[in-house]
Amino acid sequence: MTDKDYLRAQRELWEPATGPNGMSRRKFLQALGVGAGAALVAPSLMSRFEAFAADDSTTDGILVLVMLGGGNDGLNTLVPFNDGKYRSLRPALRYEPPGAGTRGVLSINDANFGLNPNLPRLKARYLQNRVAFVRGVGYNPSDMSHFTSMGYWMNGWKDAPPQQFANGWVGRYMDSLPGASTNALLGACIGSSVPLHMIGTSARAAGIPQDIGGAFGLNRSKPYDARMFDAFAAYGNTPTGKGQWADLVAKTNKSSMTVAQAVQPAYAGALGGDDLVRQLTLTARLINLNLGTRVFHTHLSSFDTHGDQESMHSRLLASLDAGIEALFANLSATQRPRVTLLTFSEFGRRPDEASNGTDHGAAGLDIVVGDKVKGGIYGEQPSLTDLDSHGNLKASTDFRAVYAEMLDSWLGADPVPILGKDYPRLGLFTGAPASPTTSTTLPPVVTTTTTQPPATTTTTRPPATTTTTQPPGTTTTTRPPGTTTTTQPPGTTTTTTRPPGTTTTTQPPGTTTTTQPTTTPGTLPRRRRPRRWRGRPFS
Repeated sequence: MTDKDYLRAQRELWEPATGPNGMSRRKFLQALGVGAGAALVAPSLMSRFEAFAADDSTTDGILVLVMLGGGNDGLNTLVPFNDGKYRSLRPALRYEPPGAGTRGVLSINDANFGLNPNLPRLKARYLQNRVAFVRGVGYNPSDMSHFTSMGYWMNGWKDAPPQQFANGWVGRYMDSLPGASTNALLGACIGSSVPLHMIGTSARAAGIPQDIGGAFGLNRSKPYDARMFDAFAAYGNTPTGKGQWADLVAKTNKSSMTVAQAVQPAYAGALGGDDLVRQLTLTARLINLNLGTRVFHTHLSSFDTHGDQESMHSRLLASLDAGIEALFANLSATQRPRVTLLTFSEFGRRPDEASNGTDHGAAGLDIVVGDKVKGGIYGEQPSLTDLDSHGNLKASTDFRAVYAEMLDSWLGADPVPILGKDYPRLGLFTGAPASPTTSTTLPPVVTTTTTQPPATTTTTRPPATTTTTQPPGTTTTTRPPGTTTTTQPPGTTTTTTRPPGTTTTTQPPGTTTTTQPTTTPGTLPRRRRPRRWRGRPFS
């Protein structure tokens, strides 16, 4: 079942992609916005394909996101089969202990938890210490709207979502990287749209289609097409003499062909499998090309299981299991140690069943997979006897703590300017992407409570912490002990250091305190209409 709130979230929290999927001649002209809207649309499109560079690094981490859209049922993914309350709340949907036939969970050598029987390959990876399960992930107080919850997760800023926002946590990370405003492939979304979390103030992920057959500039089999493409490329090498807009059109035509040609080798051979398998197979092939992409987004929908949950959820988890296997099976030996996969969902499901399904819930489950992942079960298991006022699991691990771990430990970025404050680390990795792979005999259970209430509005830097490691291309600021600062998100004015004992005020991303974008000769400033937050707390 797909409710109206979920459709609204898909409509309002995603944007049409610009990338190889938009490079047919017709789509290019449409995206260019020829006509009255050109002044607003074109600058952002033009800047996306000005440059990208192959990445010769084999040490930088790469993050692959898998969004489980609709609200995945964490209780029936990592199953507390020995909890009597779980068994009584789910008389029809519950899973049984290992060895109990088709309803028996997969044993992971844990007396209380087992895996959904549709995740056999994930189980094998877990027993190799390459999978971490993070329990109780969410925020308090919870909101059971798809739209509002997706907004929280995608935006990723501290506390509650701001009233206006125009970017997401991965976008702000990409903003910190060299070439943020010009490199089209710092982030990539497999599909025809780009979700909010992949959009920054300057950077924006490219949309990569599963079929690139119609991309502009690729098919040179006919002599007259080849001559046309060569003419477009030559036209973009020098000023056209027709003015700034003509120069931008010519430059973008050339650059779009360059990007399409760069990703074309990833399409050699059939992708195979279901939709998620195809997405993650293509992701692996793009990673193997080493084009400098740091974050990929993929999407598996239909987890909103209000009815017929048993068959729907089983099918979806089987797809997830196959997709994860396809990603790592198709990665080259050189690239595999650089890659970590993270699943996330806007919320979990309600503990008690109803009408062969479950309602919108609160706390859920994140899954982290990779060669450098420290396998185990993390976070405090939410109590089934101490539910919130709506009968849902209370979050024990703030979802931004998971983001902070990915940013700091895997992508090498300071989480504070990206998330608005620091969050406790979960210790999900054995080391950095370039470090030797290690393993333990048995994955541990690590209980860590990291929930941060949305009402918290200030972040105090410990006096002993005087420097912050910034991503390449940014500066490091040293502040005196006792100074309390609040991080300004990308796109706002610079925070000024004040005497000890004073504070500064944080402006969330997209609020009215902004700076004008930097322009260079021959380009126009990018203009973005602020998104208005129309969600409201559940009541």
